[in-house]
Amino acid sequence: MSEKKEETQKTVIAFIVGLLIGGLLVWAFSGTESVAPKSTTDDKVDTTATTDSKSDDTKTATIDEKKIVVTPEPTAVLPVGDGSVKVADDQAAGSRVALASATFPIKEGWIGVRDYDNGNLGGLLGVVRFSEEQGLVPTTIILQRATVAGNTYAVIFYTESGDRKFSLANDVQVDKIFATFTAK
Repeated sequence: MSEKKEETQKTVIAFIVGLLIGGLLVWAFSGTESVAPKSTTDDKVDTTATTDSKSDDTKTATIDEKKIVVTPEPTAVLPVGDGSVKVADDQAAGSRVALASATFPIKEGWIGVRDYDNGNLGGLLGVVRFSEEQGLVPTTIILQRATVAGNTYAVIFYTESGDRKFSLANDVQVDKIFATFTAK
């Protein structure tokens, strides 16, 4: 009983010491902000930047009465269509499959690689998600199990159930093999 009481006391003391140290760190780093010294020259240049948003997602910044237009980074465009895949030529055996090109049969889902077992589709080696809405356009499929030189593999698509987590139980394979390749 006394050991439990002693352990409880140690825990409470450690908690209080932690609060004190945390408080001291907050106090030490929350001092007044340092202010840059004023310039000794008489140059009166306004370097304050202002921005105005426009409806087409561009922004205009004004610095010293000069306007600079800033456009957003372009997002990747997911090609959606009948569905086709071309694996990179000379695909080396290993833990990655490089896609030379792909047209996705659905707007959101998973693209994966499966092996063959006695001429039938076998196990799933790996998947990667794609999404038109989020601009996710994969160029490589990272595998959980590496390909083997000389073996043939299939590239397939799966639907997305909405949870953005791959599951063989919830994400359904699109009923077509979109490409095959032999690892080198």
